[in-house]
Amino acid sequence: MRDTKLILIEGLPGAGKSTTAHFLARHLARQAIPHRWWYEEERGHPLAVFDDRASLRRVVEALSSGQHRPVVAAVLDRWRQLAARLRAADEIVLLDGCLFGHLTWSLFPAGVPEAEIHAYLAEVERIIAGCAPCLIALDQEDVAAALRRICARRGGDTAERFIRNATASAYGRRRGLAGFDGLVAFWRDYRALTDAAFARIGFPKLAIEVGGGDWANVQRRVADFLGLPPAAEATAPDVSLERFTGSYRHRDGDKPPCTISLDGGSLVLDGVAGLWPRSRLIPTGPGLFEIESFPLAVAFAADAAGATAGMTIAGRGLLFEDARGRFVRERDDRA
Repeated sequence: MRDTKLILIEGLPGAGKSTTAHFLARHLARQAIPHRWWYEEERGHPLAVFDDRASLRRVVEALSSGQHRPVVAAVLDRWRQLAARLRAADEIVLLDGCLFGHLTWSLFPAGVPEAEIHAYLAEVERIIAGCAPCLIALDQEDVAAALRRICARRGGDTAERFIRNATASAYGRRRGLAGFDGLVAFWRDYRALTDAAFARIGFPKLAIEVGGGDWANVQRRVADFLGLPPAAEATAPDVSLERFTGSYRHRDGDKPPCTISLDGGSLVLDGVAGLWPRSRLIPTGPGLFEIESFPLAVAFAADAAGATAGMTIAGRGLLFEDARGRFVRERDDRA
């Protein structure tokens, strides 16, 4: 494998950053390579300078009021701490959305001059140089189509929220951006900034167009870039996946129920706070699955008759919603 201690995965919203990071984490595990994937919204993230909604709000207020330099200094200090730990550790760290994402796409809407953003990125590159970093950029040439896909994929008020965040930002107001066209213009401008930053980066890097949705090819190219053998994902255990489908009630009665259904031969989970709609479950063993793109797993339990009685979602805590818990399967006529 490529000699690296830090793999950075970047792209626009919905490009597949966490999906690719999760794929790599599974692949490294199969190769018995020590690693740690930090999901970008995981509690305790090494680069986060906030740990709840209140502290996040204070950071956003600082950025929007022109007080971005103390925030930049604090995040750079987190990069230094991470780099020091990596140099002393015998593992690879995977970060999705932390170089061009994270602070960078907070500085951009705040209207911070591009020269300062590039200076921040250059300092990060200098800090992590001793970790032999490499960068994977997931490109989407058609920004409008990419945004339509992610808004449809996540549903709810995603489109309205994306438009509001872009057009009401300092950058959006200065440009007079409005509506979906304004959202597209915002992210096109942001991509121009990150394209220029990508071109300047001196460590190993790979750019892959992902707009076509050929994820098998994307994964092959990522594995080849990192010097890994071709990936061989686990297949579903020799049991009917249908036995797991149905509605599940959270043991905490205040939380809404969720559902497990079949889609194209895979189980999908829907309705759990903090997770995306229709999250795919990846089989890892009999009754055991990982939730794609999240550092979480599902374990199904059977009753004395062998029928599915419930499930447990376990794993690492997320920053704003705790998706973990125990669920009881609602009664129906399935075995």
